[in-house]
Amino acid sequence: MTERRIPVAPNSSRLKEGELQTYRRALQGDVLPKGDPALTSLVDRGVLLPNTHEPGKYVPAPSGLVQRQLTAAVLKVLTEATEALAGIPAHVRELEAEQQMHHHTPSPVGTMLLVTVPEVNAETIRAVEGAEFEVLTMQPGYRKPKVLKGALPRGEEAAQRGVTVKTIYRTSGRSNPTQRDWVASMTRAGAQVRTLGEDFLRLIIVDRKHAFFEVFAEDGTVQEAAAWYTQDHGVCAAFAAHFRQQWERADPWLPEEPESAGEGEEEGEGKSDGSRGIATRTTKIQRTILRGVVAGKSYEAIGHSLGFSSRTVTAQVSALRVELGMKTVAQVTYWWATSPERLLP
Repeated sequence: MTERRIPVAPNSSRLKEGELQTYRRALQGDVLPKGDPALTSLVDRGVLLPNTHEPGKYVPAPSGLVQRQLTAAVLKVLTEATEALAGIPAHVRELEAEQQMHHHTPSPVGTMLLVTVPEVNAETIRAVEGAEFEVLTMQPGYRKPKVLKGALPRGEEAAQRGVTVKTIYRTSGRSNPTQRDWVASMTRAGAQVRTLGEDFLRLIIVDRKHAFFEVFAEDGTVQEAAAWYTQDHGVCAAFAAHFRQQWERADPWLPEEPESAGEGEEEGEGKSDGSRGIATRTTKIQRTILRGVVAGKSYEAIGHSLGFSSRTVTAQVSALRVELGMKTVAQVTYWWATSPERLLP
């Protein structure tokens, strides 16, 4: 009679070949030698039970009992693995603390993708709270009041303990009351804030050792919830140099400067205060809008990047058209293409 071979699955819940042979011998009533590794494994796992009436012989455990015991064993392994995984972040923090106590500088690592807002927040908070001499941030988009309120204590604490804190915002933020309050609080703590009227990358650099920057999809759109995080010293230095270039081009935002909320229909809308005392026909916000128009963006897209509605963008363009005494937006665009004001921030 040919013995049917049962395949053994590559996991710990199935019998190995030697264990299967021993199990079959037990079913046949053979006396099994003590100390056999396969027999020991089967008894330890509850697959075979000693025959109390015939020493050296073993009987199979009921299938229901075997299933419960094997399931419990696998669940135990899974539980231990889950607990080990959960403990990794705390373990790494302990190691980092030991490194800091001994003034050890960790070697640079590669770039890591943070795919959720909690992940991004956790890593940026840890970096900012551990900042030693510098925190540089570029925030091109509208920041919600809740976000500003949550970030304020960390920024103030860093500035108050002597860390250089510099932030670049979009010019449109000057007309946002919540953002103006944030700037006033941060400036009192010793931070510095400037604004640019054009698009720029969202970026956070801490001590030139940590850098967080935007994730772009293949079509060029920004993945809002995600961020790249790198500790590569060369990349961090390059981002810091880029920040300094943008900082030199930006306008200082002093909280005592008067800001007009304008005639906008919602918070954050309105005109800015001109540019560096130069008599101009355009405001900073209007110049930003015109750059978006020339780039082929819709009023809706321009408004989204500024925290405005498309209706407010339309109102700003119309106001400029009236100011210039022109009849069409095409005339305004042509004027802008040849005007020296296009070189202003």
